[in-house]
Amino acid sequence: MVEFCPECGSILRKRSCKCGYNNQNSPTKNVDGTSLIDIWKPPSPKVIFCKLTGTPQDKLNTILSKGIYPEKLKDITNKLKNHLYSCCNCVYYNEEIFHCQVKNKYLKKESICRSFEPFEEP
Repeated sequence: MVEFCPECGSILRKRSCKCGYNNQNSPTKNVDGTSLIDIWKPPSPKVIFCKLTGTPQDKLNTILSKGIYPEKLKDITNKLKNHLYSCCNCVYYNEEIFHCQVKNKYLKKESICRSFEPFEEP
């Protein structure tokens, strides 16, 4: 019988999913003993692109409507698909105590939310 992940819909292989669902390797509690939450609700690649480049959303939509698809946007889309962007890459996440300043929650490192704002890339 084939099982699917309730979080992302991918096929479960050996009861673990790449989105972090049912992953025994990631910590479930932080230093204080508080339970860690695992969420995967990333913002769209367009929003991340605009935050990284400082491009207004309407200008990006104009560029995309002309049929021009920036290489950096393709790269961001790829990173989101492969779960390379996560709380570890966010400016609001404190890795030492697993705390998100925006959500005011304790989250696993593999999590990501709509408030995700990546560090500046060189």
